[in-house]
Amino acid sequence: MGSEMSAGPKEPEGMSWRVAVTIVAFFGSVIAVILWLFFYAWSYYAYQNIVVVVVIFLTFIAAMGATRASWGIKQAWRGQRANS
Repeated sequence: MGSEMSAGPKEPEGMSWRVAVTIVAFFGSVIAVILWLFFYAWSYYAYQNIVVVVVIFLTFIAAMGATRASWGIKQAWRGQRANS
């Protein structure tokens, strides 16, 4: 009965660093957009500023995809092994 029982729900393996990367990437993206719009955007056309904001957003999405893909593949692999 000793150390095998835990008081709380089991946290999914490897999710804590992914949550940290998500938080840092989100706030980094928001800060990047704010810095761009307040300090650098005045010397560019509106379409160029829109492109920069979209690139920042796509970089955030890519970071989220990269951090979550390995976990998703591992979960799918576990599910296939459990069904076999």
